[in-house]
Amino acid sequence: MNIELRAPSLPDDALEQARALIDQDIRVERWNCEASRDVIRHYAWGLGDDNPLYCDPDYAAKTRHRGLIAPPTFLYSVFDAVVAPGLPDIQWYYSGTDWNFVRPVRRDEEIVARARLADVQMISGKTVPRMILQTGEVVYSTPSGEEVGRCLSHCYRVPRLGAEGGLKYDSRPTPTWTPEEIEKLERDYMNEYVRGADTFYWDDVAIGQELPSISRGPLNRLDMTCYYAGSVGTSGYKSTKLKFKYAHWAKHDPDKLPNNYDPSYYSAAVSPSIGHQDQSVAQQELGMPNAYDNGPQRIGFMHVMLTNWIGDDGEVRSSSIRLRQPVIFGDLTIVKGKVTGKRIEGPDALVDCTIHAETQLGEVTAQGSASVVLPRRGAK
Repeated sequence: MNIELRAPSLPDDALEQARALIDQDIRVERWNCEASRDVIRHYAWGLGDDNPLYCDPDYAAKTRHRGLIAPPTFLYSVFDAVVAPGLPDIQWYYSGTDWNFVRPVRRDEEIVARARLADVQMISGKTVPRMILQTGEVVYSTPSGEEVGRCLSHCYRVPRLGAEGGLKYDSRPTPTWTPEEIEKLERDYMNEYVRGADTFYWDDVAIGQELPSISRGPLNRLDMTCYYAGSVGTSGYKSTKLKFKYAHWAKHDPDKLPNNYDPSYYSAAVSPSIGHQDQSVAQQELGMPNAYDNGPQRIGFMHVMLTNWIGDDGEVRSSSIRLRQPVIFGDLTIVKGKVTGKRIEGPDALVDCTIHAETQLGEVTAQGSASVVLPRRGAK
């Protein structure tokens, strides 16, 4: 694909520009508005998650939930939590999320989202000397105002490859896999641990125990397409007429657009987000090593490991995850975790864990922590 994205350098007053938008209300465009049976399933399947609690109504009806629920990070599919306004044509990259989940989303519930820009910092990194970190606060609730979850989401704002101080990873070819390696992956998938209806009690958790790991990948374009069917990458992902309509609004009537991005994002000749599927855009325009994954997608994978481990009677209460480097096409994501503590907080019996994701090369691509709620023996 032969394109030239606009690639300005980070302006001298970038921090002041970005901070001027703090506390500004964000116009949110939802992807999924209601958690229907199909919507929940499409999101779960986009993560390669076939847990019957999300996909099988007859199974779910026999659990304490009395019906289908959505995976914890389903809230990304309502609004992907990206709050990166201002700074025209400065590329954004997802950095991580601090989640607090109040309760699971139930089948057929409508969920609304409210967002604001909460904080802005100037930071430096290994690949760029100067970049902006924007933090958004997003609250998800029912139309009546009952909160089901909230998060602080973090986005880097980084000049593109052609600009001074632009992002520049060394290009990395798409990894290849032998038939024997693919056969092993198939066996691993077929034997993936899912606790399900076997109740896991807080009393039986041991500090230091390792969580059953899971793998996802090797990543390819079909994986990205399936994920986006359940949780669209951004509000800029539009087809045919809508793509041109949003570009027109960006140039002539930006108040009609969601404002979690600068209008320049919608008017680009080719969406910079296509770097998630197109190698040439990723390498030649954005400075990424190859076509790469979606940040909330990887965080979703990490939550699959947690929900597999805790079973139907547990809940993920919170998580804090930071993305460290991109996962490119051909990479395998391996998610691991370890119990670090146990505590009682009000009515909740909590287990604290460290969690991380690494590639087949052992490179850590995301890390953080999570807390899950489990039932106690003898509790009513």
